[in-house]
Amino acid sequence: MTCKICGEAFYMKRGLFDLFNMKEVYICNKCYKKYPIDLSFLACQLDKYNCIIIPMFKKRYYIDFNAFIHEYTKIFIANYKRVGYKLFFFNHVDLSIDDTLEALDAISKLVRSDIIILCFSLIK
Repeated sequence: MTCKICGEAFYMKRGLFDLFNMKEVYICNKCYKKYPIDLSFLACQLDKYNCIIIPMFKKRYYIDFNAFIHEYTKIFIANYKRVGYKLFFFNHVDLSIDDTLEALDAISKLVRSDIIILCFSLIK
């Protein structure tokens, strides 16, 4: 297989029990260690509603995030069925800008619900 980040060919180690299972992997072990997933949780109180921000990485990387599609799907499924929350996707959330919290407040008032934001990185 070819890594979507570095472009190098890699092979998965397989045992006897998973020899014939087809599992698609998009990232090699070297890149997986170089860009570790570090889930964190940030709760923000808005005017009327709450906002939960879940970034996948601690800092901003300039890579093809489609390599992490399996991990992102698991995070999505874990948060999809939360009662009373609407789920949104953003590439990056920049909390250093004052308008960001105002925009999140406007989104929560628009959907009239608490919101969960899945993003790749959180910029502070």
